[in-house]
Amino acid sequence: MDDEAHLNAAAAAYGAGDFRRAADIFRDVLSRHPDVAALHINLGAALRGAGDNAGAEAAYLDATTRAPKNALAWFNLANLLRETRRDGEALAAYRKADTLQPATPEILNNLGVQLYDCGAIAEALKHYDAALAIRPDFTDATANRGNALQRMGRMADAEISIRAALAAMPDNPVYRLNMASFLAANGDHGAALGWADRAIEADPSYIEARLKRAGLLIQQGNLEAGFAGYEDRWLIPGWHMLPDKITAPVWQGEYLAGKRLLVWNEQGFGDALMYARFLPELQAMGAQVTLMCEKALMRLMHQCFDDINIVDLAAPPPAADFHVSIMSLPAQLGVTPETLSTDTPYLRAADDEIATWKADVARRANGKPSVGLVWAGNPGQAHDYARSMAPDDIASLLDNDDIAFFNLLVGPRGNTWRDPRLIDVRDQLTDFAATAALMKALDLIISVDSAPAHLAGGLGCSVQILLSFDPDSRYFLARNNSPWYPSATLVRQKYPGNWADSVRSVQQTLVTLPRSLKGR
Repeated sequence: MDDEAHLNAAAAAYGAGDFRRAADIFRDVLSRHPDVAALHINLGAALRGAGDNAGAEAAYLDATTRAPKNALAWFNLANLLRETRRDGEALAAYRKADTLQPATPEILNNLGVQLYDCGAIAEALKHYDAALAIRPDFTDATANRGNALQRMGRMADAEISIRAALAAMPDNPVYRLNMASFLAANGDHGAALGWADRAIEADPSYIEARLKRAGLLIQQGNLEAGFAGYEDRWLIPGWHMLPDKITAPVWQGEYLAGKRLLVWNEQGFGDALMYARFLPELQAMGAQVTLMCEKALMRLMHQCFDDINIVDLAAPPPAADFHVSIMSLPAQLGVTPETLSTDTPYLRAADDEIATWKADVARRANGKPSVGLVWAGNPGQAHDYARSMAPDDIASLLDNDDIAFFNLLVGPRGNTWRDPRLIDVRDQLTDFAATAALMKALDLIISVDSAPAHLAGGLGCSVQILLSFDPDSRYFLARNNSPWYPSATLVRQKYPGNWADSVRSVQQTLVTLPRSLKGR
């Protein structure tokens, strides 16, 4: 069989979904023509289809090495890197493809998607617009443009693009999910759930749609179905898992009496702080519990949970009979609104540290009520753009001269606000245990939805949590209190992107705070 016939056979195998056979044939032809970049690209596509991402990457890199000016090689490599969540490398590869072959709608669109994922929304929009200027009927670019406009708060313009894409391809599951997300962002959660269901109908394997549905169910109070659905996240390629060093099976509700259960923190600090409430329940089931968490949480967890072994998440995992992500505990325990424990505080600070802080706070506050401020969260969080505030959004709070304000925002973002009226004690907040002790010494915490809000709630501190219009699903809908944190008041945006009304509500609380403290 000559090479042309081999390539025809490879194409036929690829078209039939027999990617392994296609890859074998491409390798055979490459053994005779190793410098042909197109063959390496085709091999990469076949290996990617077979699920061999490492092999596909190697093939694409061979193509870029042998033909560094081949835009298709860079484009395919970028697509693979994006799929495997290597954002920085993907962005560089897309830019390379765009430089080599400018004004190509597919490259412009995918570069826009990567920019969007990296948080460069305005630049992403420019690339979508450029793609549409060349190809006005490019439906993917239209849909992506709608998502970017929504993220920028241009809701009317966003709706036009989202509906235009859906009208062009009404059965497209991605476009259906875009509509679900748009409706949820605008407060129509019932309709959003319907569109999430439609996205799943179009593609039952569409994990992102299933996760959106799960979040909407949780938001509407159906915790059991919502948390069960959230377990689908493990099906996402590249989803964060504890390293393969864990050999124990995943705990899925098995009998725990006398068993060693390894619980590990899967996502953010706030998630660990929220779901740590379930650790005593595991102990009550007879489990010998080990918690693996970040160093910043370890001392706090030692203080809060007796007879639980606390291990650094970066350390080799100890032997166990089962392991489970802390984020999976609500699903495995079958949590419902009726069974959700409101026993707080389940977190605690050290008495001696609290006493030290009380003395320091009293000195710095000079007789005024003391309030801790957190106006932003982790910029790497997917929805940080909606939940975090700029200093200008919240600065008017400091106009109340009857309150002593303390900066609790640890990290670089805490440096973005240097008002002399904001007392900076962050050099003493070396871990969450230190922050917990300070919070117990303060009269009130004001925080956006980030780890300090969960810490304050778990400690039973009085806390006002400033929520975006479409907040995390665990805060439910249209209520100003939380079954998770009875000491918390939820202050919700009245419409997307506007913090002014929320800040005014907090200002009223601050006006009455001195009087309410005298009544204690």
